[in-house]
Amino acid sequence: MPWPVILSCVFVGLPVFGFLLGIPWLGLLVGAAVVPLAEWLWGPRSGGRPIGSDWVLRLLMVAVIAQILLLAALAPTLAGMQWLWLALSMGYVAGGAGIVLAHELGHRRSALDQWLSRVLLACVAWGPYRVEHNRGHHRHAATFDDPATARAEESLYRFLPRYLRGVYLNGWRLSRHPTARWHEAGVLVGLSVAIALLLWLVGGITALGFWLVQAATAVFLVAAVDYIEHWGLVRGKTADGLERMGSDHTWDCGNGLAEAILFNLPRHAHHHLAPGEQGHALRRIPEAPQMPTGYAGMVLLAAIPWAWFWVMQPRLEQVRGESSA
Repeated sequence: MPWPVILSCVFVGLPVFGFLLGIPWLGLLVGAAVVPLAEWLWGPRSGGRPIGSDWVLRLLMVAVIAQILLLAALAPTLAGMQWLWLALSMGYVAGGAGIVLAHELGHRRSALDQWLSRVLLACVAWGPYRVEHNRGHHRHAATFDDPATARAEESLYRFLPRYLRGVYLNGWRLSRHPTARWHEAGVLVGLSVAIALLLWLVGGITALGFWLVQAATAVFLVAAVDYIEHWGLVRGKTADGLERMGSDHTWDCGNGLAEAILFNLPRHAHHHLAPGEQGHALRRIPEAPQMPTGYAGMVLLAAIPWAWFWVMQPRLEQVRGESSA
């Protein structure tokens, strides 16, 4: 098995490892501190082009779903506030790996892959994302009509309310398409409510609290990822209408460790140029605007607005200067 796949498997298993070892904060420590440092040390060297077979990805998705449900049910057995640390760890893995897998499989044609994607997103209370991302974001990315495109003057925290509201409402609206056989966003929201009620019945308020905290953490991470991927990049107007999506409308990330852990998601410019390509086929686009480090480090940077603008504003100005030249 290629080393990037092994690395992804280890990362996905961190919450249950932490539970068994009595260190419930393990996933949070690795995701929020160890990985950003390792990304910086690794740099732009080659990363994990092989992302595993279809069945490996499916099994990893099932592992994330199972951990969310199992650890939520077991949360009441933990002493004190240890359940909170475990929930934060689970949310970091669910957002950092689970939603990335849901994104990868959600773009595929297999009915099994699409349903695994839906169930995972329902487990983090973010079902409308699937509808809005596939039918809205890829059409409107790098425009002001896209809730997932952050504007140059927006910090992560100014972006969040507009993003959360926009993804939810757009996903709900797009599910009402006249040709749709069912209201996808509504069904997935209903499934999230059913999961919450079931966990409350099984494990009481602690199990429900665990589920809500891990879901909020996962959604925060996917929001931060969407923030860093298109921040400040806007398509212009042409005589024929809107400028076509190009490599200069997405921040690419040539960080090998981030590619290995996140199933090549950091090769995001190519993903927008060819949304139907599977992760193993994505390539780096050197001419696209480049992030200075990996995704985990960029999320930490975005969480500190003054540091974000200090690092990224000069890069954005350089990109705009090159575009107008």
